[in-house]
Amino acid sequence: MAKITKDKVKDVCALTCAWPFLLCILCLKYSLDPVADTIRGTFRIYRRFRARTRRLPKSKSLITTSSRFDATAAPPTRGKKTSFLHLPPEIRLQIYRLALGQRAIVQVDAGCSFWGARPQNWGPGQGIRDDGEEPSKALRTTIGLGGSGTNQLVYPPRSGCVFYSAVSQLICGETWHTRPRWVEPESEVFYSDLMRACRIVYGELLDVLYADSTISLFGADMVRYFRRNASPEGLGRVRFVHVALIVQSSSWDSSLQRKTVQGTVRMLRDLHPGLRQLDVEVVLLWGQPKDPQRFWAWLREDVLGQLRGLERFVLKIPVYKPFRKPQYGGHEAWTPKYEALSSWDDSEYQALKDKVTSSGEAVLC
Repeated sequence: MAKITKDKVKDVCALTCAWPFLLCILCLKYSLDPVADTIRGTFRIYRRFRARTRRLPKSKSLITTSSRFDATAAPPTRGKKTSFLHLPPEIRLQIYRLALGQRAIVQVDAGCSFWGARPQNWGPGQGIRDDGEEPSKALRTTIGLGGSGTNQLVYPPRSGCVFYSAVSQLICGETWHTRPRWVEPESEVFYSDLMRACRIVYGELLDVLYADSTISLFGADMVRYFRRNASPEGLGRVRFVHVALIVQSSSWDSSLQRKTVQGTVRMLRDLHPGLRQLDVEVVLLWGQPKDPQRFWAWLREDVLGQLRGLERFVLKIPVYKPFRKPQYGGHEAWTPKYEALSSWDDSEYQALKDKVTSSGEAVLC
């Protein structure tokens, strides 16, 4: 009997000592998630504020020419020293690409932009997607997870002890995010410091960074952000652009949404006089728009009818089906389904492509 009593006392003591640890575990379990949500919410507000207010300081233009590799030093005469500028433009271009990397897709973000290689199935002169490619799945997943142009790095909520990675594919081309090596310091020297050499090298590197890259813009906020923070000389060199425009199906005909969409396309037209290829993805949330025929006519005539003189043009209009957020699951569970616009007409789309790729003057709206 004495032995049983002693064992019971030990059990009681063990339970008494374990209670503080159990309480700590419960506190951590039910407090970490709210704390993490608060941190994420604060970070989203900061990024939204940064995207809408950040602006590069005004500066004078360093170069006046916009042509590609048109400045080459005269051939050296006998007895005179040669310089880097005496190299043929083609060799200088190869040197720049070895330093900065090959042609890439740049998804602009207010924090740190995402970089990725172009898909291997794209042709040498192709800077945007084809008509045959599906609408962006990465964009669907990002929007399904509550992402937006000012909050592009999103991931599914954890399920118990299971954590999920962030969406790490570009919304144009679906290739994986990478970090260009020239943004990493090499013995306190950046590859982009080549731009400090002289104005000629500065201009040629702008061609590599802006003219050879596909600029991917997620929403109207990122179009305005890119306008305020990109190099003024670089904006005129941009040749390939992908833009995703998000439209609410139930209120697409409101004056605010119409003004935002039309103003965004007008801004692209005016900012990039060197634009050659444009990929537009208009996402409708959630379901078919009210009066689909009128929406299709407005998009063709008032929005995209402002464009002229492009070499290549692609339009995709995925209609995201009504979506209920799951309680748990990975990327697939958070990716909404989509369908085609009910009023889409192939012949009218082809007529729009012919109009946009014509050399006539654009309508100034």
